[in-house]
Amino acid sequence: MKIWSKSIASAILLFVVFSSFTVYSQTIKSDTSWGFSGFTKPKENPILGADSTKIFYCPVKKAEIKWQRADVFNPAAIVHDGKVYLLTRCEDNPKAYLGGRTSRIGLASSDDGIHFEYYPAPVLYPDNDEFAKYDHMGGCEDPRVVKTDEGLFVMLYTSWNYDIPRLSVATSKDLIHWQKKGPAFAKAYNGKFLNMASKSGSIVTRMKNGNLTVAKFNGKYYMYWGEHGVNLAISDNLTDWYPNVDDK
Repeated sequence: MKIWSKSIASAILLFVVFSSFTVYSQTIKSDTSWGFSGFTKPKENPILGADSTKIFYCPVKKAEIKWQRADVFNPAAIVHDGKVYLLTRCEDNPKAYLGGRTSRIGLASSDDGIHFEYYPAPVLYPDNDEFAKYDHMGGCEDPRVVKTDEGLFVMLYTSWNYDIPRLSVATSKDLIHWQKKGPAFAKAYNGKFLNMASKSGSIVTRMKNGNLTVAKFNGKYYMYWGEHGVNLAISDNLTDWYPNVDDK
């Protein structure tokens, strides 16, 4: 009897949720002023794609690599000095599956947001540095970029070492030369989150003078992150982030 009662309760709950969603969907369809509209697909699609002609000397493999040969996807976009810039995840080996490719982050620019020109080499990639243990050889993936009021670009990306994906931070003054800062959660709670999988971080921004810039609330920066659920993290400096935890 208890199982039956729970089934009836679940059915009623689903009916209420579905009915509410139907009404909500109809309301959205009747009022589109809240979002973007009027999108069309330009004939130039795809605007970027794999390119086996671009060659980069990998300092880790000590060999020339066709770093865009496999895929170009998961871009971050930002407007700077009247141009649209895309930071893209590029993979090198089209014959390899997950765990056999290296991702590097490339940069492309455009005057109109449709016709893009790639920089010849990736701007962020595994190197012989202190962060190689985090991004060798899976690479640097899935960038998201914001700009501060002072003009500093902050990129959140995934460091992937074929073992643990870690949300990481890099900064730049020109979108070309990036300085890695390491895993975003390295210092949080005595390293509690350092060896836990983390991805997909988006720093909260605001519209200021017609541009999206990093927002600050009560002296703190905020970031939403997570792949299977949306989590919150807080920072004082945009480099060291502390996931919001419930200690109760």
